[in-house]
Amino acid sequence: MADDAITDAMEGVEEAPAEIDQPLFTEQEQRVLDLYARMEELQLNIALLKSQGTLSQGRVTSSLARFLTLTYPDENANVTEEDIKAAQQGLLEAKTAYQLRNDIVESVLIANPILKAVHAGSNASTAEQDLLPLLEQRDTLSVTLADLSRKVLNAKKELIKVETENVNTNRQNAELAAQMISLAKDADTQKRDNMSRKAQKDLAEMDQKVKSIRQTWRIMKGTASGTIVGSGVDWARDPELLEIVLDNDEAGDG
Repeated sequence: MADDAITDAMEGVEEAPAEIDQPLFTEQEQRVLDLYARMEELQLNIALLKSQGTLSQGRVTSSLARFLTLTYPDENANVTEEDIKAAQQGLLEAKTAYQLRNDIVESVLIANPILKAVHAGSNASTAEQDLLPLLEQRDTLSVTLADLSRKVLNAKKELIKVETENVNTNRQNAELAAQMISLAKDADTQKRDNMSRKAQKDLAEMDQKVKSIRQTWRIMKGTASGTIVGSGVDWARDPELLEIVLDNDEAGDG
């Protein structure tokens, strides 16, 4: 009898409905998005209809003037080059205004969910709560990117500093080598007749080494100049870097 009572009681209990997932957008948000999509579609249709129109009141619509002039020169002989240029300028201004407006609208549509995801807390919708980890990940990646960019810039500056020191050192070596050549030439003029064959051979070897050093300096200078120019650093404002890049290699040719 107790079992019958339990059975009767259970018959009166309805099965609890399964929990319904909360929609991604509220009804108002979904309506705004639908209206925005509809507005974009209407604007596209309007643009297509305008492109099929003709000249009116002596004005041209966007780039249609060029098309009509080239396709039907006899029928549109009154379209001047100034009209075409004015139409092109108007087209650019219209495209710019259109793009700017779309960017503003998209920014407004994006900003509201982001603000809710960050500040609404437990009152945020499911979609907004799911958005929060992605925003945090985006911020983390932005900080990481900024840090890496700073390190890359510092590395470039350090590289340029080392290259500058290297070029200066090589320039000094080239100047010393030029002086050595000059002294060697003077000595050669005065003493070549009195030199032994061994001394002449040593002098020739020294000349060859000096030429090799000078050639190496030219190569390293060219490499350093290319590195400085390609680094993106404003070398024109740095006297040392400017001298390296624009050096006419007088020291190496001395």
